[in-house]
Amino acid sequence: MFETGDRAETQLQFAIQRDRRADGGQRRVRVGRRDILISRRLGGMSMLISVPVRAYRGVALDVEPRRDGGASYRLSLAHDDPDLDILLAETADGGAISADWKYWASYLDLPRLAARGGDFETLDPRLGGVALRETIARRKNTSVVARRPRFCARRKEGDDARMGQVHRSEREIVCYE
Repeated sequence: MFETGDRAETQLQFAIQRDRRADGGQRRVRVGRRDILISRRLGGMSMLISVPVRAYRGVALDVEPRRDGGASYRLSLAHDDPDLDILLAETADGGAISADWKYWASYLDLPRLAARGGDFETLDPRLGGVALRETIARRKNTSVVARRPRFCARRKEGDDARMGQVHRSEREIVCYE
């Protein structure tokens, strides 16, 4: 597992993780900003796999209830191939895992995912590689209102209902001169 206490040093080290298919039942993993290196022996043959970070779906948090009433938290990199999933952290401390979840998602520039019944729910919506954020209402920014003409500052925003209107069988007037 990767420790995030001194994050700069741990990024360059290999961590040993369990691997059910590998010889000896373990593999070595190194997480970098661009790629994930997985080193293991399979059938007596050594292999080093380099998987680009963009191939992963996101940083997934899985919460499992324990018998004593607490919870166990598991943070991993989710991939479409379960053999390429990488365990980043496993703990019972909810505050620490929340900070690690935000850190790894920011460090790898991947969305945060929450495990819900075997499937993942995205908490950081994205459009391609760009993270979507809440839009700022135009003409409502108080720092700009004082500099804008009064007419522009009081204009209303666009209406979604009107934007959806389609006028059929009308001709468009176009002048090419």
